[in-house]
Amino acid sequence: MSADRVVQLRWEPRHVADDGGAALSYPGISVVRTRNGEIVDRAWIPVGEEPTFADDEALIAVLRDAWRWTRPAA
Repeated sequence: MSADRVVQLRWEPRHVADDGGAALSYPGISVVRTRNGEIVDRAWIPVGEEPTFADDEALIAVLRDAWRWTRPAA
C-alpha cells in the first residue's frame, strides 16, 4: 500500500428532509479515498437491515476499486 494513498471506511447515515419537514435517515458506509491527506473521492453505499445480493455486490465493487487504488501500477 502506498503511504500517500489511504482508504477509510466510515459508518455514515444520510439524513434527508422532504418539503413537508419530515426527516428520513438512511444508514450507510462511506468509502473515502485520500491522497496526501486530501479527500479525492467519496462513495456512499446504503446498508439496509435486509441487504440484497445487489447491495452486497455494490459494496464489494466499491471496496475492491478503492483498495486497488491504494496500489498504483509500477
